Parts: sequence; C-alpha cells; structure tokens
Amino acid sequence: MTAQLHDLLTEALESIKSGGLIHKYSLVWAGRSEAPRIIVCKPADISDDVLRRTIVSSLAGLAADSQITIEKD
Repeated sequence: MTAQLHDLLTEALESIKSGGLIHKYSLVWAGRSEAPRIIVCKPADISDDVLRRTIVSSLAGLAADSQITIEKD
C-alpha cells in the first residue's frame, strides 16, 4: 500500500459519495503489495452494473473491477 494510492482512491470514492451514488465505502488492504478490496454500500434504487461502471471509470485505472464489492444498505 502506498499513501498516494490510498489518497487517490479515497478522493475518487468521496466524489462518488458526494454525488449520492454510494452511502459509504471502505478500503481493505491485505498486505503491502496487495491491491485493496473496495467495498461500497449503495441505495437500493441504483443498478449494480451502473454503479460498477461509474466506480471503475472514476478510479481511472487505480483499481480493477474485480476489487470492487457492492453491498446494499
């Protein structure tokens, strides 16, 4: 984990959160060289597919689709 990557991920996720697409998120780091798991909680009225595409696009190569877990509030 690098502080810079953590900051970039947090900034992008905060932007998505302020837009109302997610209620909360967490970054789960398993180890120093591991990519984080990104867990987001969404409102029931947003499609998982739309949210996943938005997150992947917003993270712009910082994280892969496979790292994202979407949970309903």
